[in-house]
This record gives sequence, structure tokens and C-alpha cells, in this order.
Amino acid sequence: MGFIGDIFNLILITPLTNLFVLLTTLTGNAGIATILITILIRIVTLPLTLKQMHGTRAMMAVQPRMQELQKRYKDPKRRQQEMMKLYREAGINPLGCFSSLLLQMPILIALYRVFIISVGEAPESLIRLSERIYGWDYLRSNLPLPADFLWLHLGRTDPFILPLTVAISTYTLQKMSTLPTTDEKQRAQASMMNLMMPLIFGWITLTLPSGLGLYYALSNLIGMVLQYAYVGGGPVNWRALVGLSQDAVLPRSVEARQQARDRYKDLGKPDDGEVEEDEGAAESGGPAKPKRPRPGSDEGKGEAGGARRRRRRYGRGRR
Repeated sequence: MGFIGDIFNLILITPLTNLFVLLTTLTGNAGIATILITILIRIVTLPLTLKQMHGTRAMMAVQPRMQELQKRYKDPKRRQQEMMKLYREAGINPLGCFSSLLLQMPILIALYRVFIISVGEAPESLIRLSERIYGWDYLRSNLPLPADFLWLHLGRTDPFILPLTVAISTYTLQKMSTLPTTDEKQRAQASMMNLMMPLIFGWITLTLPSGLGLYYALSNLIGMVLQYAYVGGGPVNWRALVGLSQDAVLPRSVEARQQARDRYKDLGKPDDGEVEEDEGAAESGGPAKPKRPRPGSDEGKGEAGGARRRRRRYGRGRR
């Protein structure tokens, strides 16, 4: 971890530490400095957040097409090729749905170190802080930093209120972001995640400096505002929010998903004349069988169709 740790310190921990010291010095309050840092980080990561929201909505919209591809192609390699083709046609980057989440992890780790160093109660914390401060007398002259905000000491853990706030805000953000589905398996998975994730983050907050919990709760609050604005506002289904209904918390998000489905409904369909895989042939490795024409369709017309009609007329004449 030597080289990677040095890069991590240079890019994230040391700059965030100096920014936190500067904002605390300017405002005279470490809690207000934490709020400002949260807003600044959210502004910097806003393009990735919007990209993640767009990718998630697009993935939900093409879900029916993906299910059709899974049923049509039994060969895993061919199925993967068709899914990647569907992603390209829809302009979806599967990794884009997790870009904002992937960026949040190193930021959380860096902020954990920032609060441990800046407002930690260990005697060596002030020595570590002075080693990371840039050569600016204005910053050094205001050490040590005040660590109290409301009932919190940002360097200590909060035993009840902040973990509960983190759990509730995580649950609310997930409910606002999750759309209902008719698939029972997916619905059960979503319900389990909506319960497990808030409990996990609430429990983790019990062991972390309250400054990091304050950051996460504020970040969730900003995420709710962004989610509400992204779907176009509108009413809020409070019964769904508290778990009394299986409908969407934001009804307009369902309308947006349906509009996206209408836009993507023709993607991933086989071209005219494309050979569909026969399930038995695909599993046994044999050749695929041509798709039979459907009754009443134009596929039976032409030379072969005319021959069938002549045979029927001939048969009626003999009878």
C-alpha cells in the first residue's frame, strides 16, 4: 500500500484535510464546515450522479427486452453478445450505473481519516494534523479546531440520533430510487435490500466519528432532492414510502420508465429473416432450426405459399 497510499494521501486526504481546516477557520464551526464540504463534493460529483440516474432508468426500461433475450438465446455466449448489442443500441454503459457509488467509497475513506486527524481526541492527532497542513500561517494559527456541533462532537461516535438519521435517510433514498416490478423474485430482492442497507449503514455509523455520519446523512438528503428533481417533481406516495403500498414513491418515475420503454421497445429484436435458436439444438450444440412462419402472416407468401394454395385447391377438386 506504500505507493497507492501516498497517491491516496496526495489526491484526497491531504487536500480534504486542508479544506476542512480552512472552512472551519472561516466559519468558526466544524459542523458548518462539514455541511459545506458535503455540498462541494456533491457539486463536483453531480455529472456522475446524473449519469448514474440516467443509466439506472435506461436499464429499467430495457429490462423486458433483456428478459426476452434470455428466453430466446440459450447459448450463454450468444446471449451475452445480444445483450451487449442491446446496450449499444440503447446507449447504456453498465458500469455507468455504479460510477457515482464507486467514487463515494474512496471519498468516505478519505473523510474518515480527515475527521480522525482534524478533530480526533488522541494526543498525536494534533501532531498528525500539523504535518498535513500546507505552509500557510493562517491555517496553523487556528489549531486546534473546535469540534462541537449541536449535540455532536465530530471526532466521537454518536450512540443513537445520528445512526438513526443515517438509517432513515438511506431507507428513504432507496425507496425513492426503486421502481415497482411484477417479478416476484426481483421484488423480494428489492424489499430485502431496502431493509438491510439502512440497518448496515446505521450500525456502521455507531463505530465512526459523528462527522462522517453527518456527511453521509446530508449526502442522502441531497440525493433525495436530486432524485425528486430528476423525475420531474410531482406528488409523493407517502403510503409507499412507509411500506404500506407496493407502488412507486414517486409516481412520475413510473411514467418516465414507461416512456423510456416505448422508446427502446424495438431494440434487440431479430432482423427480418434472422434464424432463431431452437432450445434443444442450442443445448445440444446442433444447428439452429429456421423459424416457422406464423399463420396469417405474410411469411407464407411467395413461391412456397403459392404451391401450398395450389395443393389445397387440387385436393378440394378431387373430393
